[in-house]
Amino acid sequence: MERIYVENSHGLEMFSIPNFLTNEECDHIVSLTEKGSVRSSVAGTGTESIKYDEGRTSSTAVLLDTDPIVNQVNQKMYTELGIEAPYSEPTQGQIYEVGQEFRHHQDAFGKEAYHNHCLASGQRTWTFMIYLNDVEEGGQTDFPTLQKTFSPIKGTAVVWKNSNGTGSENSAALHAGLPVIKGRKVIITKWFRENVFNSSEDAKLAKEYLEMTQPQQPTEKVFSKSEDLPRLSELGFKVVKVPEKTFQLIQEAYNLLKPSVRPEEWGGITNFIHDNQGNAPVEIFPMDSFTRIREIIAEELQPLHEEFIENKERLIPKWIYGIRSYKRGAILEPHTDTLVTHHISSIVIVDKQVDRDWPLDIQDHKGRWHKVYAEPGEMILYESATNKHGRIEPFEGEYFRNFFLHYTFADYKFVAQ
Repeated sequence: MERIYVENSHGLEMFSIPNFLTNEECDHIVSLTEKGSVRSSVAGTGTESIKYDEGRTSSTAVLLDTDPIVNQVNQKMYTELGIEAPYSEPTQGQIYEVGQEFRHHQDAFGKEAYHNHCLASGQRTWTFMIYLNDVEEGGQTDFPTLQKTFSPIKGTAVVWKNSNGTGSENSAALHAGLPVIKGRKVIITKWFRENVFNSSEDAKLAKEYLEMTQPQQPTEKVFSKSEDLPRLSELGFKVVKVPEKTFQLIQEAYNLLKPSVRPEEWGGITNFIHDNQGNAPVEIFPMDSFTRIREIIAEELQPLHEEFIENKERLIPKWIYGIRSYKRGAILEPHTDTLVTHHISSIVIVDKQVDRDWPLDIQDHKGRWHKVYAEPGEMILYESATNKHGRIEPFEGEYFRNFFLHYTFADYKFVAQ
């Protein structure tokens, strides 16, 4: 197959190969990717092996050699580069829907991520990328230093050398997967390493490196009652806007859940939610089966909770139960949330149809009560184990729908008195 080399490549060895895969091979790999894809991650630093980032919004599937077509495609890549299979990472298939992208980045690992991923396997040397379909509009691969952009053409491979295996990056390898404007993009990405790829040994050495270089973690803090927990924000609550992309995901989940609404059946519900006749006028859109969606929401909203407390404590996502729908006449008795686990929380407003808006009553750190209002697409952040809150005015309207998102202090341990 003919290689087409890129001119004026700033020392970056790079070429494309038209028709590297057949239509049948491409279609088969697309089908496998669709069946096995999950949200794409990026390399983490410090204690994080991987993390999720707004700069990469595609989904990824690992393509196993046990599939004969995957094995056949891998052999083509090994032969083309003259590199043996043990030096390669597992092959990945990636899907980019409309609006999804991978912003400018290096495939070679930077200094911090290098210690997490390369101490045994070495640096990434080559990237082998193959377009598996044509894209109606957008989705190009952009190399800004080279002033070179590749448009997705089914079966075409684009190959470049990220580094010479010294641990350093070739700056000209900076690239991006531009947003898909119309249609979708599906690609293969395969990376090769300086040494034989051994992810378990990389992880072992990364842990040893971290133990040697990281400062000793602070002693675990013990608490038994609300008074033992810190007060971390000015008042103990704040209203902020939910990021547009995250709220779009929430709305999609909400629309899918509408047929499953049912009365909330928690045994203690009438202790907290009731009307003047002692009924519990509340329903629930359960999210029990939406495990991955709940994880994504918690991951994407965690930075807002950390900013709210000015990053004074480390947080761990704890709980999203479901979307609660309050009905006419509902009262939510003032209370604090679960002392052991619900430390920093938010109330995300999803939808409402009201005759008169329904405030959250919340007590600040000095004991003063406030009425707080929020609209769909906004969230009320609050210190949930220390600041008493409720909705003491009977609700006037058809429905008021929100869900609660709870985080736990990572460095606190509950000890019963």
